[in-house]
Amino acid sequence: MIDDVVGRSAIDRGHTIVAPSDEPGPSLFAGPADILLLAGEWAFRQVYWRSSRLRGWIKRAKSKKASVAQVADKQALIDYLQSIGVNPGSLVMAHTSVSELSLHSGDSALGETKSSIQVAQELVSILLGMVGETGTLVMPTHPFYKARPASSEVVDHASLPVYNPASTPCGVGLANELFWRQSGTSRSLFPHNTLAARGPLATELLHNNLNESKPLAHGVHSGYYRFCQRNGLLISIGVPLASCFTLVHAAEESRDQQWPVKDFFEERDYIVRQQGVDQTVTIRKTRTEFMMFSLCIRKLRRDLVRAGILHEGRVGTVRVDWARAGEIYQFISTRNRESTYPYFGTSWVPRKELSRGSSNH
Repeated sequence: MIDDVVGRSAIDRGHTIVAPSDEPGPSLFAGPADILLLAGEWAFRQVYWRSSRLRGWIKRAKSKKASVAQVADKQALIDYLQSIGVNPGSLVMAHTSVSELSLHSGDSALGETKSSIQVAQELVSILLGMVGETGTLVMPTHPFYKARPASSEVVDHASLPVYNPASTPCGVGLANELFWRQSGTSRSLFPHNTLAARGPLATELLHNNLNESKPLAHGVHSGYYRFCQRNGLLISIGVPLASCFTLVHAAEESRDQQWPVKDFFEERDYIVRQQGVDQTVTIRKTRTEFMMFSLCIRKLRRDLVRAGILHEGRVGTVRVDWARAGEIYQFISTRNRESTYPYFGTSWVPRKELSRGSSNH
């Protein structure tokens, strides 16, 4: 069995989230307009993922779109984060983007230009200072791989991606990269959608994420699920939270064998390198095809905003969103108890795509 990088400890069950009741779940639709919007999103997905020409056109259009600067007063940002619960002793998971982000202190600094690295360092410092020594800061540090993970059914060890928690860069933001490399920050051994954490709850969150049971990336062994149990505060700075909603997958993956869709999860092999020792490990993850063709994030976002769970706003011109993880988990779990929410039309996902070694987008 693989020993986790953060060591072993008992999971505190005192904050376990309440299971959904057995009462009939609420309606999945808010009205005819909601149904039409969902139909449009679902139909667009079918066209988008079947047309490489359309994907290329959209990619080129986005690349030509001018970037919009995001500027805020640093103290105003701190005040807002404090008002939503980023305080000493709190448990916070932060998604960040420092692209075009600028934080200034008073009028005297308006003309000051800082590099992206300086802004990222400042942002990490702000967040760590706000949760303090008694709080825990968590950031996604999804590994960046040049090679695609291989299906465990057809293993070519020479081509397997290698994950080293002490050196593999992450692909989800400069601030996240700087955070996990800081002394005192722990990073999970789990090689897919990895988390890093710093603070008293780091060991609890990252303990035994990777084990011999072929765990799911967001299942009951994951830091994401445990973060939901703790009802941690989920925030995004400089990027819409709905565009980096990794945590929402805990709702379906915690059901695991009870999830009603056949072939929904697949096995993937990685090499995990720790202190110079390589070990081939097998994990499970949602098949990419279901993410491509049936996961309707815009529908989920509308529902969470309507329910008062997802809060979207700005400080200055900087995008700052937030939500409570336990509330997101409860909301989705209640709705997918008798459905596959927020996945729609799963029976129409092209089965020819569900082949051995399907690509990992």
